[in-house]
Amino acid sequence: MHSTDGRFVIVYNGELYNFRDLRAKLENIGARFHSHSDTEVLLESYRAWGENMLVQLRGMFSFALYDNQTETLLCARDRLGKKPFVYTEGSFGFAFASEIPAIRTLLNGNISLDHAALGAMLLHNLRHIPDPYTAFRNIYRLRPGHAMRVRNGRIERLWRYWEPKPSSEPISPENLRLLVDEAVRLRLQSDVPVGALLSGGVDSSAIVALMRQHADVPVRTYALGLDIHDEDLRRARTMATHLGTDHKEFYFDPDEQWATFKILLEYYGEPIMLLPLLHTYSLCHAIYLDGVKVVLSGNGADELFYGYSGHLRTLRVSRWLNRVAPFRSMLAALIPRSLSWVTAPTGRRKAAYYQALAQSEWSRCLTPQARTGLANRAAEELAYWGSLCPSREFIDESNFVGLLVENAHSVTIAGDLPAMAASVEMRCPFLDQDVVSFALATPSDRKITGSHNPNRLKAILREAVANLVPAELLNAPKRGFGMAIQEEMAFRGPWRSNAEQMFSTPDDAEGLFDTHVLKRTWMNFLAARESTIRIARLFAMQLWLKECITSDASKTASKAV
Repeated sequence: MHSTDGRFVIVYNGELYNFRDLRAKLENIGARFHSHSDTEVLLESYRAWGENMLVQLRGMFSFALYDNQTETLLCARDRLGKKPFVYTEGSFGFAFASEIPAIRTLLNGNISLDHAALGAMLLHNLRHIPDPYTAFRNIYRLRPGHAMRVRNGRIERLWRYWEPKPSSEPISPENLRLLVDEAVRLRLQSDVPVGALLSGGVDSSAIVALMRQHADVPVRTYALGLDIHDEDLRRARTMATHLGTDHKEFYFDPDEQWATFKILLEYYGEPIMLLPLLHTYSLCHAIYLDGVKVVLSGNGADELFYGYSGHLRTLRVSRWLNRVAPFRSMLAALIPRSLSWVTAPTGRRKAAYYQALAQSEWSRCLTPQARTGLANRAAEELAYWGSLCPSREFIDESNFVGLLVENAHSVTIAGDLPAMAASVEMRCPFLDQDVVSFALATPSDRKITGSHNPNRLKAILREAVANLVPAELLNAPKRGFGMAIQEEMAFRGPWRSNAEQMFSTPDDAEGLFDTHVLKRTWMNFLAARESTIRIARLFAMQLWLKECITSDASKTASKAV
């Protein structure tokens, strides 16, 4: 969109949920509008406030805004990185896109793989390459909550505009309920019908219940599971009946999901491994065919309010670290290197843990040459974000960096990539900036009220929505989306022949992988001597290398001939 005077032009992906409030402010200082879009509000916000406008934006977005008068380009990404922004800089100038393949096309094959970035994906909880890196050298992602100014084809300044500050609101279930309700209300603004993903869990059930309170007609809800007997689907049916939604459910199709995997890898442009991404794409494709183009989901609640069973263990570790803190210097001389994270400074403990894991994990599949001097991109990013965590408690540090780095594949990427690939926009009320600030201010003992009781996970959120969700669902054991469809089941069952083909002639990724070890790793998996998560990540890399890299090279070669 161009401004009416021709000075500004913007390309923009996302939704600005507070654009009506911003528009009113701008009109009060003399701005005139010629449309009803949030895009024009962005243009006029920049005219009025310049780069300072970023702190006023509430929504999910990535954009590039060019000022013809100053000949500068402002690029920005929303606080949590819901919307993607990739870029490169070189002798040709500066280029940006939403997807890596667009940048690769511009570079015309003159790029190589980033071994350190690929190596990061093999560590601990990561199932993707952490920002700002990508699988390719000289192609980067703008970090969440960051912006940059470009002039004359060069990055002039890159900075973080988001300050992750805890809310000053009183910490109570009532205030949390008000914030989530407001986040839902804002995300119902649309020119088209808005549906919802419904798993029957607390988070999605609460979202749908709040939608129902704001809607004049039954909410259209959708669920996906293994088969008609899937517990997730049973719970979703229960909630749909309770609220009177227009509900539809769909079932796992391994052949369809295999094709989906390749589609998403091609769109995403680099390896990523998470089966729920495939489930979400299949579900969103069905939703699109049903005539719905916008859906709400419960993404982010577990990460913000500690809803996974693993959080119980993290809480116990966090309390133990508090007890031994006075003896940190003494422990540093006694503990082995693998436990050095115990004595690491506050904000760097998760990074130190990844640093301690690296060589042993990489030795399992990388060549000695590749491992030599390999940078630990995961540890770098965990340290960067860990230093910004407003709490000194390890459980809070762990979950803060989990939200921004470790679990992006299941939170922000999962909330955008599969839905957009199916031409559906997914909005996530729990990722609203005010909800996030409230979560940052909430002490861990308000999120988990019993360190050994899984029914007391996400306690303050359960209290906040208790009258929205039937007791049998509110107090039911936690189940992740697609829990009945496990990776091990796929690799030992319907995907086994595909996986065997991948590992029979593995790609070494320009000297990164020891192909003999990869073959042995697959055989060990079949003999139950290898972890599923390791084989899954390696499989995703191999599929991407063969389908997206080797095939692209073949196409380029055939064109040259």
